[in-house]
Amino acid sequence: MRYLNKVIFLNSAHVPYAEVKLDGNVHFIGTQGVGKSTLLRAVLFFYNADKLRLGIPKEKKNFDSFYLPFANSYIVYEVMRENGSYTVVVTKSMGRAAFRFIDAPYRKEWFVDGKNEVSADWSVIRTRVSESGVKVSSLVIGYDMFRDI
Repeated sequence: MRYLNKVIFLNSAHVPYAEVKLDGNVHFIGTQGVGKSTLLRAVLFFYNADKLRLGIPKEKKNFDSFYLPFANSYIVYEVMRENGSYTVVVTKSMGRAAFRFIDAPYRKEWFVDGKNEVSADWSVIRTRVSESGVKVSSLVIGYDMFRDI
């Protein structure tokens, strides 16, 4: 059985760093403006990879400019499966969302250095991941290809 275990925002959606565990029944409650819809749209994007059906009003920023405003903005999804977990990284490439897959559970030190800065250089992150003995996929830019994987 597979399920979404965790969503991590790194300089995404006005959030410098946040990990949200989704490993069971989850309730989202809170006052206006605390991020309930932001999180729900990020989860919905993971499942359907369609930015047009997220319920974002036309007068608001689009998905890419809101969730991935900087070179060091990422949405990271940790997915559980029968034999462990893997990580899906959403980053911006050529002005739009693209994906990378890491064959291991999420680790903060891959993205955040000792000064609490998130790397904007993917080659730095790839090196950190590879040094831990984990494989990283090439960039996946097509939503159909993402859904197939």
